[in-house]
Amino acid sequence: MTKGQSPVVALLDRYPFLVLGLLLMGAFTSSGAVPLAGLYVVEGLGEPPWKLSMVMIIQVSITLLANRTFGRAIDRGVPVKILLVTSILCFTAGMAILATFQVYWVYLVIVSVLLGVGAGALSVMYSFGRLFAEQTGRDVVKFNGFLRMQTSLGWMVGPAASLSFYAAFGFSATYYTIAGLAVIWFGFCLLTVPNVFKTHHPDSLAHGGKVPLNVGLLLACVPVFFIGAANVVFVSAMPLYFSTELGLMASSAGFALTVKCFVEVVVIYYCASLIKRTGERKGMLIAALLGAVFFGLIYQATTLFDVLALAALDGIYYGIFAGISMTFVQNFATDQPGVATSYYVSTLFVGGLIGNLLTGVVASAFDFQTTVLMACGFAFVGAVVLAMMRDARTAATA
Repeated sequence: MTKGQSPVVALLDRYPFLVLGLLLMGAFTSSGAVPLAGLYVVEGLGEPPWKLSMVMIIQVSITLLANRTFGRAIDRGVPVKILLVTSILCFTAGMAILATFQVYWVYLVIVSVLLGVGAGALSVMYSFGRLFAEQTGRDVVKFNGFLRMQTSLGWMVGPAASLSFYAAFGFSATYYTIAGLAVIWFGFCLLTVPNVFKTHHPDSLAHGGKVPLNVGLLLACVPVFFIGAANVVFVSAMPLYFSTELGLMASSAGFALTVKCFVEVVVIYYCASLIKRTGERKGMLIAALLGAVFFGLIYQATTLFDVLALAALDGIYYGIFAGISMTFVQNFATDQPGVATSYYVSTLFVGGLIGNLLTGVVASAFDFQTTVLMACGFAFVGAVVLAMMRDARTAATA
């Protein structure tokens, strides 16, 4: 045991896969609920699609507030376990209520709030992973990449599993099953996360004090927003774009996502080596430029072979982005990892919300192919911002 480590931290230091397993379990469990939302509102409750937007707006707003609150609490020295347990319990309760009370206003007023708080678990787990890596002397960049890899792996399996289970057993059974998985996640958290584990940055955020304005941190979130939104716009439009406008078989989008996710996980694994050669900002710039190239090429695709071949490029650009972006943002506030991580996760949520809304608007006004050009524009704007801004260390010393 390293001097000063608690027995639980020493155990995690020896078996770090437990930290990664906690995030993988959380990603698998929470991702299973995402693809059911639209089906539940429209087919399960018989409500018009616009009512789903009302639920999502409330849920994302609560998530942003939860991320902000949790991030500040972490930097004020609140034990991580308290915050993570709170999030998991809210998510579990939300799933159980959805399964029991299939009423729209219950979803809108109660469940959306619970799931919004529950989504804050992602930011807390990322902060926990960063602090754990620092406290055990690990390569932060590499460990952050491993953390993002668990998220990608969870999302590769969770949505497909929940949709398959729903097709066989219906909404109630599926939501109860997700709630059961959340209970397992909760138990894993109780066993894995040390009771008193907290930030090792002394007085990084004084109790009751205000978070100082960090212009560099805010600017670092701008390219994350645009690159993340570009991905969401394309993924949202992809199924209908491939099937209705390219005339490909309905399963082509699923095949493309499988190729993308596989390549993405491999790329994330090797991202640490890329960062050592280029640095975080230049690595992000490479991701943004590759993203713009991908969207430009997929706009001209006509065959299934084109789509699958370009899906590998999709996985390369997004794998680099996923493997680097969190560290890139955190480096602008290394003494406040909780706040920095909450900014990062909140930026992804906002990018996702706006990306989904713009996809519907642009596709309605023009077509789904036009949304691909919009995604290309987003990625290019992200590249321009990255080219103009300075590295974190330079910004900090200027």
